[in-house]
Amino acid sequence: MSCDFLMVQRYDKIVLAEVKKERLLDPASITSLGEALIAECDRTAKISLVIDVTEVGYLSSAMIGKLVAVHKAAKVSKGRVAIVGLKPALLQMFKVTQLDKLFQFAADAQSVILEYKRKPL
Repeated sequence: MSCDFLMVQRYDKIVLAEVKKERLLDPASITSLGEALIAECDRTAKISLVIDVTEVGYLSSAMIGKLVAVHKAAKVSKGRVAIVGLKPALLQMFKVTQLDKLFQFAADAQSVILEYKRKPL
């Protein structure tokens, strides 16, 4: 299944995945995005996955669950996941569920990409 609202750029083992959708609420969108991100993790050993959600204004608990699955897929390949551009209200959802300890969060993708280039896995 392809995900037409996901833009992927690869910089060796650093993968920038930009989500170009305001609402991640419906099961079809959640499934296609989750599968596309997990496929990136499966394709790249020791992936440094940067998920840019700057355009996302709404996401469901099911989408958060899918992000946890993406994190697990990255860990299997000895990788890591950062979520960037998350709006404060959405970050609060991660804090309430204590998933803020699972992911790295940052304001913008470039700072994380530079950090990952300085500290490769």
